[in-house]
Amino acid sequence: MGGSAKPPVPTWGRWRTAALVLLVVAGLTLRLWHLGAEGFADDEVHKWLAANRYLHGDFGGDDVEHPMLMKALIAVVVRFAPGTASPEALTRLPNALSGGPLVIAVAFLGRRLFGREAGLLAAAVVALSPAAVGYGRIAKEDVLLTLFTVLLVACLAEAHAAAEEGSDRAQSRWEIAGAAALAAMFASKYLVFVFPLPLLAYGWLRAGGARWEVPARRWIALTAVAAALFLALDWVVLLPSTWTYLRHYIAGDRLGDRAKSESLLFMGTLYDNLGFHYRGGVPVWFHLAFAAFKLAAPTAVLAALGLGIALVRRTPAHRLILTWLGVFLLTYAVMSAKYGRYFLPILPAFALLAAHGAVELAGWLPRRSLALAALAVLVSGNEAAASLLHLPHPRLYVNALGGGDAAVETLFPHCDYFDAGVREAVAEIARRAEPAAQIGSDTPWLTRYYADRDGRSDLAIERILPSSVCRRDVPCYVIVQTGRRYWHNEAVLDRLAPLPTWTTVDVGGRPAVKVYRVEGGAFGG
Repeated sequence: MGGSAKPPVPTWGRWRTAALVLLVVAGLTLRLWHLGAEGFADDEVHKWLAANRYLHGDFGGDDVEHPMLMKALIAVVVRFAPGTASPEALTRLPNALSGGPLVIAVAFLGRRLFGREAGLLAAAVVALSPAAVGYGRIAKEDVLLTLFTVLLVACLAEAHAAAEEGSDRAQSRWEIAGAAALAAMFASKYLVFVFPLPLLAYGWLRAGGARWEVPARRWIALTAVAAALFLALDWVVLLPSTWTYLRHYIAGDRLGDRAKSESLLFMGTLYDNLGFHYRGGVPVWFHLAFAAFKLAAPTAVLAALGLGIALVRRTPAHRLILTWLGVFLLTYAVMSAKYGRYFLPILPAFALLAAHGAVELAGWLPRRSLALAALAVLVSGNEAAASLLHLPHPRLYVNALGGGDAAVETLFPHCDYFDAGVREAVAEIARRAEPAAQIGSDTPWLTRYYADRDGRSDLAIERILPSSVCRRDVPCYVIVQTGRRYWHNEAVLDRLAPLPTWTTVDVGGRPAVKVYRVEGGAFGG
């Protein structure tokens, strides 16, 4: 992807095509296998409930802070799926299936930017990485956002290449496709700060001497196309009730029993994690640490090498990747609130940089082809082994640079555990708890869902707050999650810690949930 006219990139060829098909199959298998192994997370149960409301013509309720595309896809799955499938698996299925197109899109983007070998290796990272697989198995908007982000960047790369080749018709088609991808991004998640990505990429490419030219009138037309497609995919944004809900959500008002976390445990320290709260907030390098510790170590090292090469050379391909990374990382810095799943839309960029670094490194070594094959096996083998060893909980993987699996309880516990184990904890309480007992939980809606499903609508549920939990004169069961330690509950958790646990739920061989039984009024003093 240079600054002058060049012939189209070579085709994949028979063997590379076969390898890409195998990567797609492997990526889908890892994402779909035992998809309902974990109970719902708090965020996910709201997607399940909203999708079921959609089937009855109700497009309001909770979760309106997110666009409707993913929930509409879940509703379609629920409508046509067999009754034997679990709600958890059905809710996650659209996102898990999107892993197949994502692998293909990354491969084609990598081929355009850095060549066929880099495209295949980047696709292997996205297909096999426990970070990509694990976070691709959850029902969060970031998964679809990732697919459409890659498609947008691919369209920008192809439009630029078409302009360099002098093909006005192809350039126009790719620009329209890019507008559609941008619309789908915003119909997946309201991440408005990334809107300038196409403009910034175009501007930097033009500054480097690119022949790609888009007049202002064309930008206006493309914006209109994107806006029309966005409204077609997310027409609920036009409803006054949506804006009322969003106004309360942005203001931080309490909306129903949604789990709220004003802080985030990262590397053993609690940080402020509310939007636009900068003092004492989660460090801006949170997602760089995520890349360093959640990708397999060889991938992380090669990605750092590729990033260094990109910063030094700044070719058109590098500028496109750097704009992609810069816009998202700056967006997360401005938003100030951070979560591990936010890394998903930039994970393919790190995969592409790692693949680029491997190709460049191999070129510096004797017997380039053999060296590149060894690096490809090293990268893909480590990523695949990490995923396979951690299934069905690949999010729990931490590489040796981050301290290995022993660090999962302190490094990114909120994001990695993602409420795994709550379903089993509630089932045990439902089976053994006294009538009208209390439950203390920081996922009250999720706990209510499973308690009702287990036939215990009599159980009263309170958030883990010193002012409210275990205050009534009945036995109280407190669900303490490794991933949900916050400022608002740490005083209660510290009081519970010396007590014997009533039951424990292990996830991935480590305690994810501890349940304590205390007498009513235990926290009244």
